[in-house]
Amino acid sequence: MRGWAGPDLARRICDLGATRHVPVGTGKDGVYRWEDGRCPDIPTQYLIAELLEIPGEAVDQYPWPKWLALDPRQQPTRYSWDAPGAIRALDEVSGRETITMHTLDRRHFTHLTGIALTASLWSWLTADPAAAGQIAQGRRLGETAVAHIEDRVRQLRHADDLDGGGQLLTESSSTLQMVVELLKNRSYTDQHGARLHAAAADLARMHAWAAFDLNDSCADGIFHAALRSAHAADDPALGAHILAFWSIAANNTGRPDDAEAMTIAALSASRGRTTPRVEAMLLSRRARARAHQNNAAAFTDLDRAADLLDAAEHRTGDDPEWVGWFDEAELHGAWASTYLDMGQPKHAEAEFHQTAKLFPADRTRTQALFLARQADAQWRQADHERACATAHRALDLAEEISSHRAAGPLRDLATSMRTHTAIPAVRDLRERVKSTLAA
Repeated sequence: MRGWAGPDLARRICDLGATRHVPVGTGKDGVYRWEDGRCPDIPTQYLIAELLEIPGEAVDQYPWPKWLALDPRQQPTRYSWDAPGAIRALDEVSGRETITMHTLDRRHFTHLTGIALTASLWSWLTADPAAAGQIAQGRRLGETAVAHIEDRVRQLRHADDLDGGGQLLTESSSTLQMVVELLKNRSYTDQHGARLHAAAADLARMHAWAAFDLNDSCADGIFHAALRSAHAADDPALGAHILAFWSIAANNTGRPDDAEAMTIAALSASRGRTTPRVEAMLLSRRARARAHQNNAAAFTDLDRAADLLDAAEHRTGDDPEWVGWFDEAELHGAWASTYLDMGQPKHAEAEFHQTAKLFPADRTRTQALFLARQADAQWRQADHERACATAHRALDLAEEISSHRAAGPLRDLATSMRTHTAIPAVRDLRERVKSTLAA
């Protein structure tokens, strides 16, 4: 966020130490060692805190490196948890020009983590939701316009799994900008305002998700703005939906603790206020975070999710439209991925096999992802020929879409095969991965 490299930080620490009469011998190698897990001494930590404009009390209260989460440059803008605050937050992340994978501003990827994340989730849970409110200027929006926007959101949501993040990133951005301008400059009833905020929330969620899908980065700033807009719509279930996707992005970018905190907040906000299918989806997301922590409670979450999903199959008509994707196939996929993360490839392969039989043909990206993981499970069992065959099937699907999330596991698998290139099937697969998924 400051544009400092390791040597820059080392020089600034030494300069500040000289000013404060604190002897410091930090060089660039010391900074690199901190990044690799070493802990600076307490006097140096106080200097770092001063450089980053973090209160020195944070060094006393929290261990290194957790107090770094209080860096003011790493916090989202502190808007109020109401409709005006949501509009300002959305306006900040939507921008004036169409956002592409190459022009996402750094503020979109500012991490909201640790202590700061906990405080923000608490604010979301406890703030009084205000009605979206009528803006007393501009021409009145009617039902036709609001319904048209909602239809567009549904179309984009369905297109996501068909093509991956490439097209979604551009289209969700342009549609979000349009909705934000309507929220800012037109008048509408409370009911229509709430629906516009719900649409904006899901568009921002899709935009952040597409950025993750393409760049393997967690756009906390955009997810946070989406959460605010869902709150302005007075829709805690939609907020939980946003947190579920945010948790996946955090979990897959090395932040399982944050991902678990997000899903716990989502479950707290929505329990008793939503449907069994939504709660099952949220439990499956918490299970995935816990699996990355090597926490066996992941299996308890999945058992409970299975019971809730079974109950959901006997109910009709009460699920939000946005959770229709979570079905038995998705739950089997969560089971399989959890077994793989917990070092049980044989169980993982069996679950992935069951998943493949259940999966709808139009969920291209998720099928590619699960097939890549199934190939990984087969490889870990030294079933080399079948692993390569399964990976080829995943590649067939990955070629159809623009998604790093689907392609990344295949690249990783090909890398893990580098010591077995004497096997013809391995050589063929590695060559195809290299040519097909070239960065």
